[in-house]
Amino acid sequence: MTTDATEALNEIKESQGSRTARSLRKARTGGGETQRFFLAKPGSNGSVPELGKELSAEAQAMGESFKTGLNYFVVSEWRGVADFSGKKPQLEREAARSATKTG
Repeated sequence: MTTDATEALNEIKESQGSRTARSLRKARTGGGETQRFFLAKPGSNGSVPELGKELSAEAQAMGESFKTGLNYFVVSEWRGVADFSGKKPQLEREAARSATKTG
């Protein structure tokens, strides 16, 4: 999880200025990806993500984050898959579809 987060952060930093907030939102939600939104646990120190209350939408998570002063997390689940269709097999990611949602 840390590697994916670091890669995503680096990608955003490199492309800052060339992408609008709207295009970032579109890129983040594309490909059938299911995202879940969580407030940080009150009192957490930030060195390790501690998930608190789950919220149903990012707009709700942003609002609660603003009201409470807590950070919020966006979590997505992926599965590694192999593509053997070309001359060189490649590893790709596929969005995992979670059947149940807790909260």
